[in-house]
Amino acid sequence: MGCQFDQLINRRNTHSRKWDGVLELFGEDNLIPMWVADMDFRPPEAVVRAVTERAAHGIYGYENKPANYIDVVIKWLRNRHEWEIEPGWISHSPGVVPGLALAISALTEPGERIVIQPPVYPPFYAVIRDNGRVVVENPLRCEKGKFTMDFADLEEHFRSGVKAMILCSPHNPVGRVWTEAELRQLEQLTAKYGVTVLSDEIWSDLAFPGHKHRPLASLSPEMASRTLTFMAPSKTFNLAGFYLSNVIIPNPDLQKKFCSQMQRLGLTHLNFFGLVASEAAYREGAEWLDQLLDYLQKNVDYTISELGKINPKIKVIKPEGTFVLWLDCRELGIPAEELNNFFVCKARIAFNDGMVFGPSGYGFQRMNIGCPQVVIAEAMERLAKALS
Repeated sequence: MGCQFDQLINRRNTHSRKWDGVLELFGEDNLIPMWVADMDFRPPEAVVRAVTERAAHGIYGYENKPANYIDVVIKWLRNRHEWEIEPGWISHSPGVVPGLALAISALTEPGERIVIQPPVYPPFYAVIRDNGRVVVENPLRCEKGKFTMDFADLEEHFRSGVKAMILCSPHNPVGRVWTEAELRQLEQLTAKYGVTVLSDEIWSDLAFPGHKHRPLASLSPEMASRTLTFMAPSKTFNLAGFYLSNVIIPNPDLQKKFCSQMQRLGLTHLNFFGLVASEAAYREGAEWLDQLLDYLQKNVDYTISELGKINPKIKVIKPEGTFVLWLDCRELGIPAEELNNFFVCKARIAFNDGMVFGPSGYGFQRMNIGCPQVVIAEAMERLAKALS
C-alpha cells in the first residue's frame, strides 16, 4: 500500500485558488502551481469523516462553539508545544490575517509604526498599510548560510518609539524555527521598550525533527502579557478554506480590546464546518501530522538535491520548518523583475515572486513543496529544460 501523501488528487474545477486561479493570476493555464501555501494532500480521515457526517445532517443553522473544541486546543498546545494555557485566553478570528488586522485596529492608532521582518509574508505589509499604520522594516540577516534577526537594528526601532511588531514564527518564507535563545533576546527587548507582539504562529506545528517551535508567549508571564498569538489548524491539516483561527491572549485588557473590535465589526460568529473540522483534526490528527512531517522533510531533501543537479546557481538554505522553500536565483543572471516571468513562461511553473516579500526578496522565488513528490519531479524536469 502506497504512502497516502503520494496520492495524486485532481483539484482542478473545484474553485481551488491554487489550481483554478493560475490563469487569472499568472496569465497561463498549463502551469504546475507551487505558489499559494496550501497542500495537495487530503487531511486526516477523521476530519473528512467528521465534516461528511455533519453535512449529512442536512440542517446548517447557527451553532454554538462546543466546549470540547476549547478542550482539544488546550490539550494540543500542551502535548505538541508544552504550553499550558487557560480556556479564557482563547478568542477566534476568521483567519490569521483578519486577526492581525483586527489586532492592529484595536491596539494601535492611525499613523503608528509597526515592525515586520522581511523578507516576510506579503499580507503583513497590507494589514499595516490598509489600516493607516506605517510599516517599519527590520530585515533578516543572512550570515553563514542562516537567516537571523538583526537585534541591533530592531532595538533602534524600539528606541525610536515603535510599540508594536508582527513576528512570523516559524518564519515564512525563509523557514526558520526561532530558537529559545533568539526568542529570549526578543523578549528582553520588548520588555525594555514596552513593545506588544502580534505573533503569527500559524506554522507552529510544522517544525521538522531536530527543531522545536517555542510559542513566544510561553517564555514567561511577562512576555505572555505583551503577546497576542495567532494559530490555526489550516497549514497543519490543510484546512485553509474553513477560515477559523485561534487567537490566544492572556492579557485581559488586550483581549477585551480585541474582542470589542470583533464585536464592532460583527465578526463574532464562527465558521460552522470549521469548528467540526478543527476539533476532529486536533483530537485525532497527531499521527497523521507526524507522517506528514516525515514526507515533507523528504520532499525538501529531494528538491534541494535536484536543484543542485539542475543548476547550482539556484541556492536554497534548508528550512527548519514549513512546506515552502526560499529559492535564491540571483546568480542566474535574470533581472529580478523578469524572474517570475521566466519560471511561468519558460519553465511553466507558478512560484510566488520574491519581490512581493519586500525589497530583500528581489531575486528570490518561493516554492511550495506540499505536494506529492512526483509533482516536484515534473517541475524539476520542466526547470531543467528551461535552463538548458
